[in-house]
Amino acid sequence: MTHSMNTRFGMWAAIAALVASIGYGIPQLLQVAGVLVDPWDRILIFAPSLALATAFVLTMVAVHVTTAPAKQIWSLSALALAIMYAVMVSIVYVTQLTIVIPHELRGDVAGVALIKCCNPGQFLTAVDLLGYTLMSMATLFAAPAFVGHDSRRAVRLWFIANGLLAPFLFMQFVFPQLIYIGALWLVTFPMAMFFLARYFWSEGKLSERT
Repeated sequence: MTHSMNTRFGMWAAIAALVASIGYGIPQLLQVAGVLVDPWDRILIFAPSLALATAFVLTMVAVHVTTAPAKQIWSLSALALAIMYAVMVSIVYVTQLTIVIPHELRGDVAGVALIKCCNPGQFLTAVDLLGYTLMSMATLFAAPAFVGHDSRRAVRLWFIANGLLAPFLFMQFVFPQLIYIGALWLVTFPMAMFFLARYFWSEGKLSERT
């Protein structure tokens, strides 16, 4: 691919990740507000979260291939962490959507109790938290790939902000109340993807003019 094609790919991947993250965030907030009822709250949360996993990996692919060779150790590390995140959370969400929720709708609640997510103390909740910890680490590792000012600086700052949530996500294993800090992800991640999409768009326009 040419640089222009790479940046166009990255722009659309980042937009997809942005849309998926908002698609997750809205029903999550509606669930907390008591607007959505079970199982629709979980379905509307897990489905966009599953789409987000793929979109984020593709976004990190674009980040890596457009990063200068001297900085690719950071972008490749970010891509590796993103893949780990995507695999872990995809297993969680597919399990909920295709096994747990259908079984519960048939009345078999006890049969899927061990693989239910996402309340404190549940096995797949721990897997999900580790996945999002890795995702935040991916943005933190990717941040040094964006050197310079203007659009690059905005991407770097939001990537760092999202990455700094990693300890609070991980420590929810022990202190579930840290979810109130981890919930800042609902702002930091969409903003990171917004500015990344804008960066890819501006880079693509620049490539077309040269």
